[in-house]
Amino acid sequence: MATRFLKTAALVGLAVATLAAPASAQEYSWDMPNTFGRNSSDGVADVVFGELVTEKTDGAVKITHHFDGSLGYRGVDHLTAVQDGAVQLARHPMSYYGGYDPIFLLSTLPFLIQTDSDVTTMHEIIAPYVDMAFEDYNQVVVSYGLFPPSGIWSKKPINSLDDLKGLKIRAFDLNSLQTFTGAGAAAVNMNWGDVLPALSTGAIDAVVTSADLGFASGIYEYLPNFTEINWAVPLSTIAINKDVWDSLPEEIQAEVMDAGAETTKRTFDRLTTQVADNYAGMRQAGVTVAEDAPEDVMAALREAAQPVLDDWRTRAGDNAKALDEYLAAVGR
Repeated sequence: MATRFLKTAALVGLAVATLAAPASAQEYSWDMPNTFGRNSSDGVADVVFGELVTEKTDGAVKITHHFDGSLGYRGVDHLTAVQDGAVQLARHPMSYYGGYDPIFLLSTLPFLIQTDSDVTTMHEIIAPYVDMAFEDYNQVVVSYGLFPPSGIWSKKPINSLDDLKGLKIRAFDLNSLQTFTGAGAAAVNMNWGDVLPALSTGAIDAVVTSADLGFASGIYEYLPNFTEINWAVPLSTIAINKDVWDSLPEEIQAEVMDAGAETTKRTFDRLTTQVADNYAGMRQAGVTVAEDAPEDVMAALREAAQPVLDDWRTRAGDNAKALDEYLAAVGR
């Protein structure tokens, strides 16, 4: 009778297959944390990935999802949690990893991505760089995800630059922190798990994030205004601990990769209707959606963004060529 081989992060960490039973008889149980909710863009993608993996491996690999940081890891912790084998794989919000490698922040550089085709181009260019970066952290990337364009959720409407100046606003990475601070806001870099507590105590009055994440998490109960600025389309990944990966039979590796590629495609295809669907739901819930931000606000943000781009180039070193490749590909 085939031996059942189950390992979870809570019990023994890595799921390393060392049993003598035939590969087809082994089963692998993986825990997958996500700092965001099940209904967020990354949450939806994780569910799709898990279902596809189970289907394509004929049940050999089963993934247990842990949304909303329920395993106790903040988003910034996921990189080392997978690297060290505390969990087998994770959804990686790369915008949190700028302190590890600037390449993780490329997709969140201000105002680079303005169209659906820009998203595809960014993914095609950034993937080889990001895959190599994750190798340095003992991981194999199997899928990419995204959040729709970031905007400003606020208590009061953003009608002019005066409304932005001094605004206590949550930024989500170094790029957004520097840009909004440069435009006069009182920005603070904050993990997503800290956002709702900060709103409830009045520590912040606004949040930079996508319409998708804000709506899915219910922050409109605190912030009933959304201003579209098409700030960035942050990319994320699913990456697996390399020791776990290397222990898998080649057939299962291929099936997991296939599931990851299909998840990426479905996630990117969904973007074509996601923004409109979000706006419709938000308006029905009473959110005021401004699709045209004030010109003085946009001018101030764009001016503040230039030093951010220059600083990223300096810190990225040789990897700065990825930005040049992207700009050339989109004709800028």
